[in-house]
Amino acid sequence: MHSYHAQRVVFSPTGTTRKIIESITLGLSPKSWSELDLTYSASAQESASNQQEGTEVAIIGMPVHAGRIPALAAERLRSSVAGRGRGVVLVVVYGNRAYDDALLELHNMAVELGFVPVAAAAFVGEHSFSSPDLPVAEGRPDSLDLEEAQNFGKSVREKMLHIQNCADKAEKLAVPGNIPYRDGVQPALISPETEADKCVLCGDCVRSCPSGAIKLVNDSVETDKMRCLRCCACIRVCQAGARLMTHPKILELGRTLHEKFAERREPELYF
Repeated sequence: MHSYHAQRVVFSPTGTTRKIIESITLGLSPKSWSELDLTYSASAQESASNQQEGTEVAIIGMPVHAGRIPALAAERLRSSVAGRGRGVVLVVVYGNRAYDDALLELHNMAVELGFVPVAAAAFVGEHSFSSPDLPVAEGRPDSLDLEEAQNFGKSVREKMLHIQNCADKAEKLAVPGNIPYRDGVQPALISPETEADKCVLCGDCVRSCPSGAIKLVNDSVETDKMRCLRCCACIRVCQAGARLMTHPKILELGRTLHEKFAERREPELYF
């Protein structure tokens, strides 16, 4: 396959997964590319023109939450995308602890949707619970990660040159993980809080929330804790510093992550 269109499919509340996918796309150097962003809403079903059987490569990038693909991301992926024999590059981005069963889960979803996995990778991004006082993978993906992602894209491109039709690809891609999958993030009465005296009611937190859990009501910010993914995108975008995580369970988890998972982990690639 010497010339192809690439489609990026991404769920990236805090932007770390997006950075990796953009660098991989640079390395792939497709003749053209398009993007399906599943972060903020369930996108409309793909048009038939973007699903030409066996002639297109997709790159699917997902974050890892507690060793799994976030349920909302998986739901949107299943409702928005059809593989139709296309090759796919699978990418998960985790917060330097472990990606556990997430890559296998994404692989299996892709196969169920009709994709043919040709390569996969696990990259590191700054953890959602990272803070200035207790950083976890702070600043990642960094320049080294993005260079590795671009080189990964180049390697995938070289592999694609030897594949005439992804639907006819014989060998199976092996990725780590276990079945049954581990339990992922469970709904709970836990979410970031808003310090009313700092909040300027700009609405950035509302716009950043992938699950629609945050609303402005009567000049105050209200959060539906059961809908919250705990991705902490709202904390990242709040210029006033009014959004913060105060729940003791999350604060303790953040401390544990900082203390036990400080050692740098490198990307893991699968072909």
